Amino acid sequence: MKHQVKQKEAKFLDPLYVIFEKYLYDFPNEDLDLFIATIVNEYIDYLNTHSVAIPDKTKPMLLKDLADEVYDMFIKKVHGCLNLKDFRSSGRVSKIEKLLAQDRYFKLTG
Repeated sequence: MKHQVKQKEAKFLDPLYVIFEKYLYDFPNEDLDLFIATIVNEYIDYLNTHSVAIPDKTKPMLLKDLADEVYDMFIKKVHGCLNLKDFRSSGRVSKIEKLLAQDRYFKLTG
C-alpha cells in the first residue's frame, strides 16, 4: 500500500514548481525580477496550452499571486545564498538534481 501512495505522489508534480526548478538551475541572468517574470509567463503559457481559462478581470491578481509564490519558492530554495549565482556555486546543487529538474521540465512541456 505504501508503495502505491509513493507512485501516485511521484506522478503529480506542480507545473509551477517544475518550471521554477528548471530556471533555478539554468537561468542565464542574475536579475531576480526577470527570473520571476519568466517563470510566471511560462506558467501562464502552460495554463493556456492546457485550456485553462483565465478571466481578464482576475489576471492581474493571479499574476501578482504567482509572482509572490515564485519569490517564496526562491527564498526557501536558496536560503542562505544572496542570489542565483551564489546558490549555484554553493555546492548545494548536484548534477543529478539539475538533470532531474531538466527531465521533469521536458516531460511537462514535451
